[in-house]
Amino acid sequence: MSGIIDYAGMYPPANLSLEDAFRNYVRYRSDKDVWMLSRFVIPAKRLAELPAFDAELPFTTLGRGGRDAEDFLVNINLDIADINSFREARTNAIVDSYEAALPSSVLEDKFIANDIVTRSADALNWNGISVFFEAPFGEGWEGRAEKLLRALRKVKDKHVGFKLRTGGVTADAFPSPEQVAWAIAETREAGVPLKCTAGLHHPMRHFNESVQAKMYGFLNVFSAGILAFASGISQEQMQAILIDEDPSNFVFDDAGFVWKDLRVVTSEISNARLFATSFGSCSFDEPREDLQALGLL
Repeated sequence: MSGIIDYAGMYPPANLSLEDAFRNYVRYRSDKDVWMLSRFVIPAKRLAELPAFDAELPFTTLGRGGRDAEDFLVNINLDIADINSFREARTNAIVDSYEAALPSSVLEDKFIANDIVTRSADALNWNGISVFFEAPFGEGWEGRAEKLLRALRKVKDKHVGFKLRTGGVTADAFPSPEQVAWAIAETREAGVPLKCTAGLHHPMRHFNESVQAKMYGFLNVFSAGILAFASGISQEQMQAILIDEDPSNFVFDDAGFVWKDLRVVTSEISNARLFATSFGSCSFDEPREDLQALGLL
């Protein structure tokens, strides 16, 4: 679980101010559990608002997005300009990651999708920035995600990845276990990294009263992802892991990790984490508190 959490305190349900979220992040960087912490999540257009900081800090930036292909490309260039200005002003900042949801219209046609993904990746990579593209969730998501993954296959030698939204603040924002397993399997086949966001601040799958939905646990999702990339498990096996609510089935030891009768060793986990990378969480405390309660931290 090293570097598995990108801290997104500015986003729901925490919705902290930029100042409060960043203050938390700086404090977490001095915590004993800092090994679990990765980047601070912030919109590219708000980088200049960050207060001064002394330590070298890593950031992942969220793009402006766009209404259509043309608007998206214009905003990519605006975001790159904001990132480079920030880098020049804050030489101790590491801004090498970018995330953006493509307009649905871009993902209606495979040729347009290929073109926009390639041009965006080229522009960002040229500036030393890797990019995770997201297909907007909702009706028709599978078709959009499939076109995006096809486009990513064509540029997998570049620094690109697939961003999967695993929840939200309403029940209809949660993909089904079948959809999550499909996305993991497809990123594996495409050979591109996967990162997740939303609804993963607890380790185990559970029913959430406020959302009135089953929420995924980050242990479920990343166990499925690691076993998928390391051992080539089937989508049916992934689904079983994703819906498992029994923490005793998830066993960690010095040799590696076991889910029921499926085992991966430490070296395989390290290699798989190059693909199953991280997840955005509005809390850094809740994941740790829950892991402590489970005796895993």
